Amino acid sequence: MNPQSRYWLGFHLIPHMGAVRILQLKQTFGTLENAWKASDGDLRQVGLPQNAYEAIIKQRKQVDLNAEWQRIADHHITFITLDDETYPADLRVIPDPPPVLYIQGKLTEADNLALAIVGTRRATRYGRDVTTMFARQLASRGVTIVSGMALGIDTAAHQAAIDGGGRTIAILGCGIDITYPKENYELAQRISQHGALISEFPLGTPPTGNNFPRRNRILSGLSLGVLVTEAPIKSGALITAETALEQNREVFAVPANIFNKVGQGCNQLIKDGATLVTDAGDILDALNVAYVRVTTKQKTEQVSPESSTEKFVLQLLETDPLHIDDIIRLSQLSANDVIAALTLLELKGLAITSGPMQYSRSIR
Repeated sequence: MNPQSRYWLGFHLIPHMGAVRILQLKQTFGTLENAWKASDGDLRQVGLPQNAYEAIIKQRKQVDLNAEWQRIADHHITFITLDDETYPADLRVIPDPPPVLYIQGKLTEADNLALAIVGTRRATRYGRDVTTMFARQLASRGVTIVSGMALGIDTAAHQAAIDGGGRTIAILGCGIDITYPKENYELAQRISQHGALISEFPLGTPPTGNNFPRRNRILSGLSLGVLVTEAPIKSGALITAETALEQNREVFAVPANIFNKVGQGCNQLIKDGATLVTDAGDILDALNVAYVRVTTKQKTEQVSPESSTEKFVLQLLETDPLHIDDIIRLSQLSANDVIAALTLLELKGLAITSGPMQYSRSIR
C-alpha cells in the first residue's frame, strides 16, 4: 500500500477538496502527509479558497485516519488514488478526475476496451431486449460493459454482460458499502465477482440526487463510448451522453418508435449527431478505432506538454532540483499557475519531485 494513501483519504473526506486542490497541496508541501501535518499558517499561504481552508482546519482535527482506513479494510475494498499506477489511464485524463476510487472486485487490462450502456429506469420490453442483445454480444467479444446499476436499462446491461460470459463495472452514486437500489443486492454481488463496483464517494454516503449526475463523468470516463438504448428527452442517460462528448468519447444511440416518448431521447441524440446503431458490429468497428486513438493520445500526452504555460515551466526545469519559489520568480507567473503546470507535468512524467517543493526535469 502507498503510505500516502491514508492522507489522500483524509483530504478526500474534507468538503471542498477535489483533485486539483489535493494535488495543489501535494505540490506545495512535497507530500500529502506533510500537508496534513502542516500548521494553519502554512496552509493559509497555499492560496486555497477560504471555505476549503476552513474545512481543512476544522475537519482534520476530527478525522480519525486509522479508523477510516480500518473501515475500508473491513469492507474488503481496494482504495486507489491519482498517485497510484493502477488508477485507470482513461479516467486520469478527464477534466475533473475523482481523486480516489473505492473498488469492490477488480479492474483488469481487459477493461481498457469498455463501453457504457445507459438508459431509462422505466424501460419497456423493447428497451430491455435491445439492451440485453447489445450487452451480451459485446461482452462475449471482450468488451467490458459499464453502467450505473439502476433499475431498468442499467440492470439489463449488467445482467446480460455476465450472462454473456464477460466483464461488467457498476459506477455507484453512493458509498460502496450501500446497495442502491436494494432490489439489486444480488446483482451487486455478481458484478463484484465478474468485474467491479466503483464509487468515488466515502463510505456511508447516501444515494442523494446530486450524486448521480456527478458519477456520470466516471461512467463515461472509464469507457471508449456510451450507448443509449432507451431514454426519454429528459433523462440522466442524456447527461451521460453529453459528458461523453465533452470527454471526446463516442456516443451511440438505438432508434426508437417515434410514437413512444420513452425512447425519444435516443432519436434526439441521433438528430444531434450520435451514431445510429442496430447491431453490435456497428459499435465494435467504432470502438476498435477509438481504442487505437485513445491509447495513442495517452502515449503522446505522457511526453508532450499541452499548454504554453506547461511548455514555459518545463523549459525552466533542469536536471538539478529547482525550488518552486525560484520557478515562480523566473517564470513571473502566479503561484497557482505554476503549481497547476507542475502537477500536469509530473502526471505526464515530464517533471519529478526531487525534495520538498523541489522540482527537476525528468530524464528519459
